[in-house]
Amino acid sequence: MRLIVPICLMLISLLSQASTLNWNNWQTVGQGKLTWGFWTIYNSELRTPTGQYSPGQEPLALVITYQRDISREDLLEATDEQWQHLGVPKARRAVWLAQLEAIWPDVRKGDQLTFVFSHDEGVFFQADKQLGVPMKADFSRAFIDIWLSPETTYPGLRLQLLGKD
Repeated sequence: MRLIVPICLMLISLLSQASTLNWNNWQTVGQGKLTWGFWTIYNSELRTPTGQYSPGQEPLALVITYQRDISREDLLEATDEQWQHLGVPKARRAVWLAQLEAIWPDVRKGDQLTFVFSHDEGVFFQADKQLGVPMKADFSRAFIDIWLSPETTYPGLRLQLLGKD
């Protein structure tokens, strides 16, 4: 009996990782483009295993393909601004931004960062390489809310990602 529990936990972990790694084969829910003035900042795509999305659903993958060079500091600053807008407390933002600072790279035009939220944890990928360790569910939901919350500062992009535009 003592061996069954660890073996089951290991199998669950492996299944979770296998599901996360298959995000490249998931279907597109919607695609959008973030622009600022005349400039395209990035193209983005929401994917799920079925190509359908309901609020709060997982698994999902948010794929962002950058159309400009952006420093890690600018990515962190923009993320902090979005979390402030969504009402994430300062202390929580500080912890999460420190975690992101440790794993996010500077991005160059054409780089792709993906966030996969599955089984109550989120994982970042640059191309197909995992960045850092899995993030907890509360972080993952807050990160996805930047794009999918009805309170997002990008309502047009949200509709595009949800396939409603």
